[in-house]
Amino acid sequence: MKNATDQTLAINADYQQFIEELKARVIAARISAARAMNNDAILLNWDIGRGIVEKQKIHGWGDSVVEMVAADLRRAFPESKSFSPDNVWRMRQFYLAYATSEFLGQLSQKRFPMAWPAAHRQFWDRLFQNCVQAPSNRPPTPRASF
Repeated sequence: MKNATDQTLAINADYQQFIEELKARVIAARISAARAMNNDAILLNWDIGRGIVEKQKIHGWGDSVVEMVAADLRRAFPESKSFSPDNVWRMRQFYLAYATSEFLGQLSQKRFPMAWPAAHRQFWDRLFQNCVQAPSNRPPTPRASF
């Protein structure tokens, strides 16, 4: 049973302020979670690319290993669309374009999401420039993104 106090609480300025603060906290938490997920996804893509490049150097594996990795990851994670051959090629190219400690420093300091649009454009510029200069690198199709 509601009493008169319950009904006046809904229109009380303190209560309205309380609700606005809660809404702001929910929005901030959602943004923070999205940034953390974005950082993790970027780092995972970079690390998969690093692993492929390093194994190719150490073991002398050819380019076909990229297709094999893509197929094995798709079998292991069939619900994910992230491991198409084109995307795994992009991961490899992503690592080659950003194989510096500065890149990892930006991620670890959580500054990278703010810099991502410029970095993303630089990455694609460098990637396509490298593919034109070295046609032996299989260029990924531009339809998917990180």
